[in-house]
Amino acid sequence: MHLRYLVCNLVMFLTFSMSGQSLWFGPKLGPTVSFQQWNNIEQDALFTYHGAFFIETFDEESPSSLYAQLGYHTRGSAIRVNDFFSGFNSSQGFEFNNVALILGAKRKFSTMGSFEAFYTVGIRGEYTVNTNLQEYERFESFFYPMDQFVNKVNYGLSFGGGLEYRLSEFIGGSLELTISPDLSFQYQSPEIGNITNPFTGNVTNVGERQIRNLSAEISLAVRFLRKVIYEDY
Repeated sequence: MHLRYLVCNLVMFLTFSMSGQSLWFGPKLGPTVSFQQWNNIEQDALFTYHGAFFIETFDEESPSSLYAQLGYHTRGSAIRVNDFFSGFNSSQGFEFNNVALILGAKRKFSTMGSFEAFYTVGIRGEYTVNTNLQEYERFESFFYPMDQFVNKVNYGLSFGGGLEYRLSEFIGGSLELTISPDLSFQYQSPEIGNITNPFTGNVTNVGERQIRNLSAEISLAVRFLRKVIYEDY
């Protein structure tokens, strides 16, 4: 409830702040590295991608701004088996395709020639559009995550930093690294007994599973300025 209240107030604040104001806007694209833990077992990283569209307030007199970003992100993890002696190699990726809204603040803190360094802090809400977990239903094993236990709505924080470059008065670019830890669970399932381990063939129990996402993203952005000029008559 407190998070929902905070998000609603931040949306209203951004709406009033951005109306009638100069804005930077544009697309972001880049690679994503996603991590998950399954029952305290660290999974391998999943290498995917993301794309987003952002708007950001602009004030020539202030190094601070507010921003909103809507994007498509693939979260998840992987299992990789590489046996040097037998030559057996296997790779399985578990993908959660999410639409994410980030609302936050940005501050520039250093200038290096034509570049300006900045950092960002934001709160993030995500909705899972679909997953690829259906691919593993053929194994008939609860060792793998199942779609029925996926939480569609999740939330977390996003911390970023990077460099901006101004190509002209109205066009620029930026390179940014963002770390996005989830506070909620992407996946929750109860304890399930008498399960066959697909790797060993032994019967075992799968404990309660709670999976959170942690992602690192590198974004290359193209920035366009919509400049509002007030004239006295």
